[in-house]
Amino acid sequence: QVEVGSEVSGRIDRVYVDVNDRVTRGQVLALINTDVIEDQIKQSQANLQASRAQVAQARATLDVDSAQLNRLQEVYRLSDGKVPSKTEMEAAEANVARSKAALNSAQANVTSAQAQLSSSMTNRDRALIRSPVSGVVLARQVEPGQTVAASFNTPTLFVLAEDLSQMQLRVSVDEADVGQVRQNQKANFTVDAYPGRQFPAVVERVNLASNNTAQSSQQQQQGGQQANAVIIYEARLTVDNANGLLRPGM
Repeated sequence: QVEVGSEVSGRIDRVYVDVNDRVTRGQVLALINTDVIEDQIKQSQANLQASRAQVAQARATLDVDSAQLNRLQEVYRLSDGKVPSKTEMEAAEANVARSKAALNSAQANVTSAQAQLSSSMTNRDRALIRSPVSGVVLARQVEPGQTVAASFNTPTLFVLAEDLSQMQLRVSVDEADVGQVRQNQKANFTVDAYPGRQFPAVVERVNLASNNTAQSSQQQQQGGQQANAVIIYEARLTVDNANGLLRPGM
């Protein structure tokens, strides 16, 4: 199962799929309102244009100051160092240095404005909730007009099953029996929906960690004592569900 959430906040304008609908990877599932994001894009575009204009202005100022410095240096060469004065030369060199710094700052502002514009356009693209996998919709937890807030955590909008033709069975095995379970072992199981019918499965793996491994670690960190509990290990089995009889949660 894959939980599909939203990375941006806003009002849900449209929902394009419902439960049991088959979807493909990249298909649009829902649309979040983008009015605020569009305004941010326009503002970012205006800031980028202003920053580029500042670069052009800074470059023009640098050209003027550089030309002035070149003229003074030529006069200094022709006059054999008599004119201009040392103060005038230092002032011209300082003007060129300031102009170069202003140009570098303006170019940095262009990079920053481009990043802001790219971020806003990325948010607009994220307002289109797309399916990350090809599969079927198991649950739809959003309706048009509903507001989602992704400030602190990612809200779940849809639950998808990637491929119902191949399913996974998770079984808790007691520590007394785990020694008899091994990888690639064949197994049979039943479900209440089909009494008396057995379904084949194959053991994919048996977890090395037991159910109380994390609990024991947490209790040690808190300085507590581990309570007596039944030790179980999770075994995962692969199930062929080509006929579609089995459903998630059975």
